[in-house]
Amino acid sequence: MLRAVTAWTDACAEALGPVQQARVRVQHLIALLLVTVGPAYGLLFWFYDLTTPALIMILVPAAALPALFLLTRRGSSEDGGRVMSIIAFLVILNALVGRGGMDSNCAAWLLCAPLLGFTMVGPRHGRNLSICAALAFVAVWATEFFGPALPWQLPPELTAVMPLLDYPAIALIFGAILSTQVSIWEGLIQGMRSTNKRAMLEIEERKRAEEMATQAAQARTIFLATMSHEIRTPLNGVLGLTQVLLNSRLDADQEQLARTMQSSGRLLRALLDDVLDYSKIDSDQMEVEQIPLDLPALCQETVRFWEEKARQKNILLLFTTKPQGPKWVVSDPTKLRQILGNLVSNAIKFTDAGSVRIILSQTGDQLVLEVQDTGIGMEPQALTHIFDAFRQADESTTRRYGGTGLGLAICKGLAVRMNGQLNVRSNLGQGTIFTLVLPLQPAIAPPSLAPSTAWTHNTLSGIEVLVAEDNPVNQMVIRRLLERSGLIVRMTSNGLECQHAYHLRQPDLILMDCQMPVCDGYQATQALREAGATLPIIALTANTMPGDRAKCLAAGMSDHSGKPIEINQLLACIERWQSTHQLAS
Repeated sequence: MLRAVTAWTDACAEALGPVQQARVRVQHLIALLLVTVGPAYGLLFWFYDLTTPALIMILVPAAALPALFLLTRRGSSEDGGRVMSIIAFLVILNALVGRGGMDSNCAAWLLCAPLLGFTMVGPRHGRNLSICAALAFVAVWATEFFGPALPWQLPPELTAVMPLLDYPAIALIFGAILSTQVSIWEGLIQGMRSTNKRAMLEIEERKRAEEMATQAAQARTIFLATMSHEIRTPLNGVLGLTQVLLNSRLDADQEQLARTMQSSGRLLRALLDDVLDYSKIDSDQMEVEQIPLDLPALCQETVRFWEEKARQKNILLLFTTKPQGPKWVVSDPTKLRQILGNLVSNAIKFTDAGSVRIILSQTGDQLVLEVQDTGIGMEPQALTHIFDAFRQADESTTRRYGGTGLGLAICKGLAVRMNGQLNVRSNLGQGTIFTLVLPLQPAIAPPSLAPSTAWTHNTLSGIEVLVAEDNPVNQMVIRRLLERSGLIVRMTSNGLECQHAYHLRQPDLILMDCQMPVCDGYQATQALREAGATLPIIALTANTMPGDRAKCLAAGMSDHSGKPIEINQLLACIERWQSTHQLAS
């Protein structure tokens, strides 16, 4: 029976939560109390010929039931609570006056008024009823103190007996009010405990998932590092020996075959670089440099690099800078060169006639680089996924032009890492415009810039280079490439042999592989530095994952050059460090 009544009481506030359910329970309880106690008091007053208080005690509580059914049970529980708490206040005040004022124990009932305001409506209404109760106490006391008689009173002998009913009734009322709340809050606490338990279980599951994801990411990084090293090592032999062949005497057919082999090797290396770059961006391991650079010069360099490809397709490749375009800025030249080169390469690939333009400008505190082409363009729906990895505009594009679809995803990732954005606009058959927007950090041009010089056999002639390399094919490639540039090359097969050769020969520079048997490049470099070696030691390694360069520098190496070997870059690195070492000496 009690459960059925409680369910009926809570039904009107079930969707409003436990706080509102607790208030609604008190409202039902007070409505029941008013319609039972009020008429009983009314009959008592009537019996002693106190007509006015009798009518008040009968009629006023009767308004509690309409308030309950018309307000509380129809969704306006706050309004219902206000009406019933005011009714209760008036009934108690009327009983206080009729039972002798401050001398009667009925004054204790008036203390219930603030409690009803708080529990049935809320803090604000409870404070208001507290003020009303205080004013009522003061008014009754002032009436008694200054002498006017109260308008009606029960006989003194009756009021003397009433405490036997009042205090037990007050205790029961307080107990009933609190009991309506306890089950609500116990249920809420149990719910919170259950929620906390589920949350703790979910946290544990997420921790396990994060640990598994971390382990998977570490495994992927190790896998990529291993595969990168293992693929770059034979690829270095292919590209290096192809370069050696192209520098020898070949007939036209042999030269064409060698150049085709070189082109295929470079394509494979570019694919490997794209996969590694995408992995770095995806794992948030891509590092960004901040150094001064001549931005127009970098754009001109990109044009010179791709102009032969554009000329083969009879496409005009141009660079223009607007009058307000920036010149010297602080940025990452390697990543800017990679983004710009990729965009220009794509533009040339997808343009059969017309032009490709690089436009440099400035908008407020942002530098803007645009790559415009007059190529095939794209439909609007294709632009929504143009920067997704392994995606191109459509399958026919992949079949016709090839490619993995990683280039633009990498460009987008690099732009984001540089706190910029890469946008695209295109119309089918009318060309495409890629816009790179980066924060503009102006830089001051260096006071003097030495003109760049081409590296020839004569500039490096006679320099003795000690090479630590365990792979026989790589040994042959490095020896052939360096000796053709006029360098004297001494070969060793591991780090221990390299240390012995250094003490015997005192070379000008060391090229150090990192992964070797007996003694690896890191250990060998540390031992040489501890022995007082100050010559440049350049890492020549297939380890090109994030952190590999820093690991080499931490071991004491001067620089890091990756495999497959780009002979011009390697010679430039050797010349730079040789010049630096000579100046320091």
